[in-house]
Amino acid sequence: MGTFASLSVDSANLFDILILGAGPAGYVAAIRAAQLKKKVCVIEKAEVGGTCLNRGCIPTKSLIASANLFASIKKAQEFGISVENAAVNFKAIQERKKKVVDSGIKGIKSLFKKYGIILEQGTAAFKEPFVIESRKEDGETKILRGDKAIISTGSRPADIAGISADNEYIFDSDSILETDNLPASLTIIGGGAVGCEFTHIFNSLGVKVNIIELLPHLIPLEDEDISSTLEREFKKKGVKIFLGRRVEKVLKVDGHVKVVLSDGIEIESDRLLLSAGRRFNTAGFGIENTGVKTGEKGNILVNDKMESSVSGIYAAGDVAGRAMLAYTASKEGIVAAENACGIECKMDYSVIPSAVFTEPEIGCAGLKERDAVERGIKINKGSFQLRALGRAHAGGEISGMVKVISDGDTDKILGVHIIGAHAAEMIHEAVVAIKMGMTAKDLEDTVHCHPVFSEGIMEAAADVHGRAIHKT
Repeated sequence: MGTFASLSVDSANLFDILILGAGPAGYVAAIRAAQLKKKVCVIEKAEVGGTCLNRGCIPTKSLIASANLFASIKKAQEFGISVENAAVNFKAIQERKKKVVDSGIKGIKSLFKKYGIILEQGTAAFKEPFVIESRKEDGETKILRGDKAIISTGSRPADIAGISADNEYIFDSDSILETDNLPASLTIIGGGAVGCEFTHIFNSLGVKVNIIELLPHLIPLEDEDISSTLEREFKKKGVKIFLGRRVEKVLKVDGHVKVVLSDGIEIESDRLLLSAGRRFNTAGFGIENTGVKTGEKGNILVNDKMESSVSGIYAAGDVAGRAMLAYTASKEGIVAAENACGIECKMDYSVIPSAVFTEPEIGCAGLKERDAVERGIKINKGSFQLRALGRAHAGGEISGMVKVISDGDTDKILGVHIIGAHAAEMIHEAVVAIKMGMTAKDLEDTVHCHPVFSEGIMEAAADVHGRAIHKT
């Protein structure tokens, strides 16, 4: 290991790899490095699991599971099942969520123990490029040194200019998860994946929801056909949607929140949720003492090996500013760890799927139609409504569609976009198809079980060439 003349480090605190942050990038990187027989130390100031486990993916999916179950119970009569006096106990829903999160935390710590990974609970600060001071809450400090370092400090909710969470009337996507009481009404600023998932949660539990998006569509990063379908389904459920409008002012009035939009519309609700993006966590841990370069928005600049401007220091997850998704972070963590361990590999962002756990669910992979058009790519496209599937009718989940985009010359699949039941599971068939260079004809010719929702992918692929069997 390297030596640093300026700081003396106890031999017990010498490591092959130091990792800042135990989120989906950091803890996965730690496990992969330990699998490669490296001595690893992870420094985490809060709980292991990061935003994903503690304040994001897992707690929201726990709430969504409760919301979906309640929605199903309300439709039970349609299936010949009588359920009377079904009601929401939001405190119990929150308690279940906490149990789910705690189980995940225990699971990660168990894996750390299995692989002999050292977890230092406390804040971290670089003193030199490969020397970190860890400080516990009681003030105890420890100097740690490693041959390599991986920064995976994640991100945090972004405020909107002039508006910040007070956690009483105005919440962000972290603090809203800690509330014990359902408001009668809620306004959500930001119509991306997070805002739409919270719209689904609260609307399904009986809250009157307004959602505001600056751009022309909800989930504006997805294909317009998918966005339009979600908007239609939200409106059916009573969600009020305000698109292409800017928030000009937020006021607290008599125990309520008033939002004034750019066209003069005023929206009043009990509570307000800010869901307008994330900020990179690159401050407060001495990055200035490393020489690591950051971008204009504060993200750490990395190459396709996840290595920063300083050889031997890597970054993975949200803080690297690529695809800010938990599963991308985990893959980046593996790539960073393997390169730090001397195994050369590169991060491939060519087919990163996306999922939005609304009702109906969304799963997308590859190019959107507008992307292909902007790039001047000649395309063919096919689509299929899930209401034409026997399984959809049997399960009472007929809303949604599958859209397949293929290259007009080679027939290779460029993108697949799904909205409907189980879309986030179904999309991985498309991910493999795109990654392996399959054509629409290949997918059309792949025999699917019956009755399943995935038949919709086969039918949409067939529709690329006008051969869908069940398309009316």
